[in-house]
This record gives sequence, structure tokens and C-alpha cells, in this order.
Amino acid sequence: MNPIQQLKNQQSSYPNKLFSQGESPDKLLQEKNLELEKIEELTEQNQSFELMSFGIKLDGKFPKEIAILEVESPGNNHIVIRCHNQLLKLHEQLKTDPIEAPEISFVKMMEKTIGTMRMFSQKNSQAKKLRGWLVKLQERLEQNYQNNLSYLIINDRTDFEIPWEMLELKKNNYLGANIVTVRWQDITNPEDLDDVNSLINLEVAEKKCSGKMVAYLNTKDLPSVKEEKKFLEKFNPTIYDNVRDFFNDLDAVNSEVSLVFIASHGFFGENLSQSTLGEEDKRQQISLTQLYEYDFDFLANGSSIVFMNTCHSGRLQQDDTLKIIDPNPQTGQYYPAGFSTFFLEKGAKGVIGTLCKVADKYAAKISHKFFEEHQKYPHLSVATILKNIRQKAANEYQCQKGNDENRYLFLFTFMYIYYGNPLTKLELIKK
Repeated sequence: MNPIQQLKNQQSSYPNKLFSQGESPDKLLQEKNLELEKIEELTEQNQSFELMSFGIKLDGKFPKEIAILEVESPGNNHIVIRCHNQLLKLHEQLKTDPIEAPEISFVKMMEKTIGTMRMFSQKNSQAKKLRGWLVKLQERLEQNYQNNLSYLIINDRTDFEIPWEMLELKKNNYLGANIVTVRWQDITNPEDLDDVNSLINLEVAEKKCSGKMVAYLNTKDLPSVKEEKKFLEKFNPTIYDNVRDFFNDLDAVNSEVSLVFIASHGFFGENLSQSTLGEEDKRQQISLTQLYEYDFDFLANGSSIVFMNTCHSGRLQQDDTLKIIDPNPQTGQYYPAGFSTFFLEKGAKGVIGTLCKVADKYAAKISHKFFEEHQKYPHLSVATILKNIRQKAANEYQCQKGNDENRYLFLFTFMYIYYGNPLTKLELIKK
């Protein structure tokens, strides 16, 4: 059983496990990415390790190379951060005292996010403790084991929407560009009728998503999606221009699908029934609650990635105005939910989404960079590819901070986050 699931089922204050994939620094990218390929292929040789500090079993080849970041709110708009890693003793794990949560998110700050996150990194006590803990863990791994910190699993159970990937570990060294970050949420298991509060496991095992690409492209409203279409056509996708036809046919798929790609408008409403994907015309939109009409059995039966290149697609809501979702029995708060958790619940191995509104021009550029990086390094996991393109955007921004193009590309690239299995890879079919 996955440690996050096991610990939560036991109502432990510490969830976890996770197990490893190497990852490459972006300097000397080609050499290090080849090295990463060799490390990722070792997952079948996994061994068991006992984490005595927490009394739970961890399975993995390199569990010491995985760290867990948990973020919770005890109420009253306060925030608590916990971090742990199996290499460290109990007193070396990080747990902060509750303090008032910072008012930082892409939605609230937008263009001011870059400077505000740097100020948060330098001035906020919790941020500084988190930075110090991660930096010291990295140094310890490098000095004692000649290894890197491969993954940071982020389990943020709040609705503060803090862009953790933009936390500055050291000067001009951003978390999401330095460490492969993977997000996971508490998602109740709809199939478990014996334990109604049981959660879906975060799977950590190498998965290859192969098969056809199926895409919905809103070229009617978004001019830059036409450029995306030209690039995507080299992968021989099945393309739809009508959102309802797309989801209707997707529900009937009985073959392998490597990637479900959506390039359209995304709207974040006041509740789950008002968050939608599609066109500006509301008649050509589909809401999150409407998606529950579909089964999408291919997601549970196979291995697929969902990439939603739409505004707000990675955002989650924690307020059930419909009064149909039970709250977390441990916290009394609603489970954060959104399009990302929906597709994970259905069986997707990973989901890429965004944390804010993304300009059409830059959305197309970022997806282009993603597929270019995948073509160059097809052996890398999806999460590692995202880290790489963040690193390149950060490097270009540092070279010319006065260049608006570099600044916006840096800002928008860090809005893209990945949920799911950290070892998932794409195998796209070319023409």
C-alpha cells in the first residue's frame, strides 16, 4: 500500500513513502539526462526499506532521494508545513508552527508573483525553514551518497494556491526548476464501499503511456491553437474541434491512449458546476460536474496522461456549495477538487494543468517546448520534462530580466504543474 494512503487510513499525522527516480541538473543537460535514463530503468530492482521513525514500510530503490512536503490549514486562515524524508531521524523532520497564511497566488498577484515569491522566500519564517531543510537534505545526499534529491511530492490540502514551484531555494535557484516536483491530492476512492473515507493510492512505479493521441483544439477562439495543431499533427493525433463530440467519443475509446490533450478556454467558477472547459460560447462548454456523466474506462484500463493546456485547469476548489461531498474526517475541511483530481480519480497516470489564466500566445509556446523536450529526451518522465522547461525559462529570464518576452515566459511556464505518478513517461506515435 502506498505510504500516503496507508498513513491517512491510519489517521497518522505523517503520511508517506516514495521511491525514486534520478533526475538531471539542467547544466550539461544532455549528459545528465542520459544518466537519468539509466537510473529510471532500475525501478524493477526495487528493494524494501523500513522507516523506523514512522513505523511504516517504504518500498523503493532510492527512498532517501524522495522528500515529502505537506501543507495544511488548521483553520483561522493559518498554515502549517511538514516535510519528511526516510534518511532523516524523527527530530530532523520539519514541522512548523501555525502562522497566518501568505496571500500569494498567481490569481491574486499575476505579474507581481515573481517578486512577491522572492520576498516570501526571503522574509517568511516558514519559507526559510522549508528552504533550509531542503538545501541541507540536498547537501547531505550529495556529500554522503553522491546522489541528488530526485523528487519532491507536494500534498497541499489548502485552498491558498501558493505556487510552491516558484519558491527560491537559493539566489535564482527555483524549487520547480531545481527538483522534480509532483503534486498529489487526497482523493476518496469511489469504489471502496467498506471504508467510505479510503483514499486512492499515489502510484510510484514506472509507467509508459503508449498509444494514440486524442486532442480537442479550440481553434475557433484561440489563434495560437492553430500553431499548436500544426506541431501536434506530426504525432498523428485524432483531433476534435467540438468539445462535446470530443468527450462523447473519448468515452467510447477501447484502445490505448497515450495522451489526452486539450487546448481551449478554461473557466474557474464559484463552484464545481461552474468550472468549465470549451469555447467562449457557453453552449460549447462542459462543466466539471457534467464530466461525471462519462466513464472514460480507458483511463482505468490503460496508462494515459491528460494535458489540459487551458486556463485554471490545475486549480482546485475546497468549498462544496452543492453540499454533496463529505469533508475530510481528519480535518473537517472539504477535499480540494477540480479537473485534475477528476481525471486522476478516473485512472489517469498523470495530469498537467495550470494555476491561473494563461495568455494564448504563451500557452502555445509552452506546449511546443514541452513536446520539443519530449522529442529530444523521450526517456524522461513527464514531471522531469516540466522541470527542464522551467529551468530553461528561468535561465533565459535571469539572462535578460528587462526582456518582457523572457519575463512572461518565465511567469507562465511556472503556472504549469503536474499531478500524479512521478515515473510516468510518454511514448507518442509519430507519422
